[in-house]
Amino acid sequence: MTTPISRRVLPALVLGLSVVLATPSYAQEAAPAASATSAAAPAPAGTEPGYRIGPGDLLSIAVSNIKQFEQTVRVSNTGKIHVPFLGVIKVADMTPSGLERHLAERLRTEGLVKDPWVGVSIQQYRAQPVYILGEVMDPGQFVIRDEMYLIDLITLAGGFNDVATPVGYLYRRRSDGAAATNGTNGGAADASAADEAVEIDFRALNEGNRPDLNVKLRGGDVLYVPQRRKEHFFVVGDVNQPGAYEFPDPPTLLSSQAIAKAGGPMRTAKLAKAIVVRFDESGRRLEMPVDIKAVFEGRKPEVSIQPNDIIFVPGSTAKTLAYGLLGAVPLAVERGATVRQ
Repeated sequence: MTTPISRRVLPALVLGLSVVLATPSYAQEAAPAASATSAAAPAPAGTEPGYRIGPGDLLSIAVSNIKQFEQTVRVSNTGKIHVPFLGVIKVADMTPSGLERHLAERLRTEGLVKDPWVGVSIQQYRAQPVYILGEVMDPGQFVIRDEMYLIDLITLAGGFNDVATPVGYLYRRRSDGAAATNGTNGGAADASAADEAVEIDFRALNEGNRPDLNVKLRGGDVLYVPQRRKEHFFVVGDVNQPGAYEFPDPPTLLSSQAIAKAGGPMRTAKLAKAIVVRFDESGRRLEMPVDIKAVFEGRKPEVSIQPNDIIFVPGSTAKTLAYGLLGAVPLAVERGATVRQ
């Protein structure tokens, strides 16, 4: 289980990731020459035609079977590469096909190759990382290759685990790139002004009710899936297993189901005189008589149970003393009482 991140800590983490993205440490480096490629051969299958090259990407370049031009090179943190006989070229934000045309034109205009064929492929994608943190099966960094949407990222991370909240947050740099500056700190960027958080309702997205939430991702985006806040209900009195129980998800629970969770009533239980105790927002205690016996027999409708409700089933005089302790049950759970699954 992933440890949840507080709202105070997460924006700082997102800013840190944005800084890493803005100043990658990938130095330009030449690798051993790639094998010769046929002039008529298409670009490798791994190349994404709409992908924009950026810092950290590893490019493979071949020119008309001329080995002097063949190389595998890492794009520098300034978005440039060095090409034999052509020198330093800025390639950031070019597509592979765009770079092919640019190199071919340079080779022609400088008289180096009369009718060149140039092939450019991406060997490693590193320029546009996105991150998914929190309650997913495989949190971490993934890389945008062509177009990636929110559902694609969730799928790559293996989906949600069993404690994920139904609402998450997409943290990203503002599309206009604007960042407020503060004159008192030497012009440092104000993260709160430069970043935005988009609330994502995963249930609405999954059910197709909010297709607009399937956001197209940009490099540096961070999707955070918080841990679901656990809620409980309580069954006390003449039942076989009295105690606190975790509220189900989705949050629908009926009175008969609550009694069944507690192992069912004991023989001495007075089901017709059960009580549901509920606390309103002001902390005021409300009591609702429930004839569980009539519910079991189908003579009365079920009663919906809410989080923090207490179902009290009276019985013998000794057990009925538990009724006076109902108000302390939620407090006891908060302080570490055992919660049954």
